[in-house]
Amino acid sequence: MVSAPFASNRAVPVPAAPTARSARLSERAAFFLLATLAVTFLAGSSAPTPLYALYQARWGFSPIMTTLVFGVYALAVLASLLTVGRLSDHVGRRPVLIVATLLQAFTMLIFASASGASDLLAARVIQGLSTGAALGAIGAGMVDLDRAKGTLANSVAPMIGTATGGVLSGLFVQYLPLPDQLVYGVLLVAFVVQTLGVVLMPEPAQTRPGALRSLRPQFSLPAELYAPMLVAAPLLVASWAFVGFYGSLGPALLGRLFGHGSVLLGGHRRPATGDYEPWTPE
Repeated sequence: MVSAPFASNRAVPVPAAPTARSARLSERAAFFLLATLAVTFLAGSSAPTPLYALYQARWGFSPIMTTLVFGVYALAVLASLLTVGRLSDHVGRRPVLIVATLLQAFTMLIFASASGASDLLAARVIQGLSTGAALGAIGAGMVDLDRAKGTLANSVAPMIGTATGGVLSGLFVQYLPLPDQLVYGVLLVAFVVQTLGVVLMPEPAQTRPGALRSLRPQFSLPAELYAPMLVAAPLLVASWAFVGFYGSLGPALLGRLFGHGSVLLGGHRRPATGDYEPWTPE
């Protein structure tokens, strides 16, 4: 007589079916993405600088309008920092960055198809608002991922981006065709790719309630920072004012003072035909 095999009353766990796991960037890749976002946003802000003389010659607006087009960006950035600068602390870094990067890509389309000073003003306002929103989320996100490296990247990335945008735009305008479109097309592709990267990025921040309250501008500093801030404020205002002055009027002034028409070196020649002609060495 053959005995039946021993049967256990203990339930045998059944392996769960494998689930599709969404691909996510590593923390190191996410940190690099955030750093490149800071560079690209600031590069986009300085990219129009070598083109202002082209726009002025083509559409015949005054140097005051050039200054207004340049300055309205700074006002938009300030307004954005004061209102949505802390929004990513409540809704997360990724949602803010996705919206801001898409807006920045849309701005590049406006620049590339601009037909007058009003288009430039609209593009600069949208660019300033999206940049202000993005910079707060980018800076906080890098500190979330790595406090030491994030602090360093926050201090150098904006300067690198501003310089890179001006130099690369000058190179594009002087040596490549379609000077008022190509540089914006390259930046548009960069922002689209970076948006996809943000979608795949892990959320580095814990969300918390109070998103609507965070939109209320606040002007406050710890008491111990009042004295250092009063000392540093005039220097900060003077340095940024000088940057704004050069970015808006410096190229045209250099062209008049030194008589060269090199876009890359910061001077522009306004042709009598009212259109732009790339500079060529004599």
